[in-house]
Amino acid sequence: LIALIVVVALCIFFFSIRISEIEVTGDVTMFNEGEIIGAAEISEDDSLFLHSSGKIERTLKKNLPLCENIEVKKSLNGRVSIAVSFKKLDYCCKIDGVYYVIDDELRVLDYSDANDRYSAYGATYVKLPETREPTLGEILVFYDTVEETDTEGETLYEVREERFYDYATEFLSSLKDSGFRSDTDTVTLKQKFDVTLIYAEKFEVRFGNCDNLDVKFRMLFEIMQEGSMQYAVKVHVDLSDPSKVIARADESIDFDEYYE
Repeated sequence: LIALIVVVALCIFFFSIRISEIEVTGDVTMFNEGEIIGAAEISEDDSLFLHSSGKIERTLKKNLPLCENIEVKKSLNGRVSIAVSFKKLDYCCKIDGVYYVIDDELRVLDYSDANDRYSAYGATYVKLPETREPTLGEILVFYDTVEETDTEGETLYEVREERFYDYATEFLSSLKDSGFRSDTDTVTLKQKFDVTLIYAEKFEVRFGNCDNLDVKFRMLFEIMQEGSMQYAVKVHVDLSDPSKVIARADESIDFDEYYE
C-alpha cells in the first residue's frame, strides 16, 4: 500500500511539472524560434511529461520535413531544449501561386507564399508540368496521371502513366550530382523532349531529352573550361545532340521568359 501511494504521488508530481522555458538552438535562420516551436506543437505551461522527447522530434519532422537532425532534451525544472539542423535546399517550384521546396525525388519539404525565402538559401527554381495539389512530405502527383471522367464515364483527357514523368526526377538527380546545381538559376521541365536550364544568369543550355545526361553535363563542363564564351554577355548552348554541340553568343536571349 505504501509503495502504491508513493508511485501515485510520484506520478502526480511528474505530471504536474509544466514547461517553463523552451530553448531552440542550431540553425534558426530559415525558420525562427517561434516557427520551430510552433511546428513542435508545444508551448509553455504544457505538461512536461505529456510531451516526450521522441514525440516532439516526430512532430517536428512531420511539420517541418526539411529538418535533418533533431535533438530534444528535457529537465525537471521544466526546461525543454531543441537543437535542430535543416537539409540543404536544392529545388523549389511554384504551384497555384504558392512556392514549394522539393528534392530531386519531387518530395514536398516546405511551402511559402514568397519565393525569396528559398532563393536566398540557394534553391534552384524548377518549372514543372501541371500537378495536383501538393501534400507536405509527399511526392508531387502530375495532373494527367490521375483519371477523371465526365457524367457519361468518358475520360476528360489522355491519362499518362506515372513513369512518363520519370525524366523530371532523372534530370534533377543528375543536375544535383553534376556540380552545376548551385549556380543554376532555373530549370524548365515542362516538356519531356525540351529540357532547358539557365546557368549563372548567362547560359541558356538546351538539353533536349534526358538521354545521355552524363555525357551532356561533361560536354557543358568542357565548354565552360574552354573559355571561348567568357566575354559574351549571353550564351546559347545546345546539347540535344552530344555529337553536334553548339555554343554561341546570343544577345537576343530573353531570360525573363524562364521565370514566373
